[in-house]
Amino acid sequence: MILLAIYTGMRLGEIQGLKWKDIDFKNNMINVNRSWNALNKEYIPTKTESSIRSIRVNKKIMDLLKELKQNDNSVVFINQFKTIPTSNAVNKVLRESFKELNISIHGFHFHSLRHTHIAFLLYHHVDIYIISKRLGHSDVGTTTRVYSYLIDEYLDRANDEIENSISKLITSKDKVEVN
Repeated sequence: MILLAIYTGMRLGEIQGLKWKDIDFKNNMINVNRSWNALNKEYIPTKTESSIRSIRVNKKIMDLLKELKQNDNSVVFINQFKTIPTSNAVNKVLRESFKELNISIHGFHFHSLRHTHIAFLLYHHVDIYIISKRLGHSDVGTTTRVYSYLIDEYLDRANDEIENSISKLITSKDKVEVN
């Protein structure tokens, strides 16, 4: 569940709501069609209509999912009690994983993995429109509003890259005439 959140930016409820019929092994796609309501222990529609989407993933993730598919259930993620893991259980595993890796981040929880996914994509220059669609946002404005603090972090770096690119247009050997 943790790796899937890092690789896809999916919400916890969307991951909890995955069924094997949502996994397209042939095309390396995960189809988000529903969410899991842990309070009522039932499937519910996704957060918004635009949250219904297909997310392409790499072969490594698909191979890990194939290993999980050995369970006899229609649900992708199931615990030893044959129930969908709770938010508390998933966050406990996340905290324990961080502890094993000697990572200490105060206030980090499962939803923070969605932010981590976005930060990674922004760092690698993925267009904000593509990120917005991948997250299931109805428009780019939602993405920029919710994750503006991440976008601002990359603004300085982007400005440096712009200046560097533009400076290549005019070298010190070039004469600039001003009329």
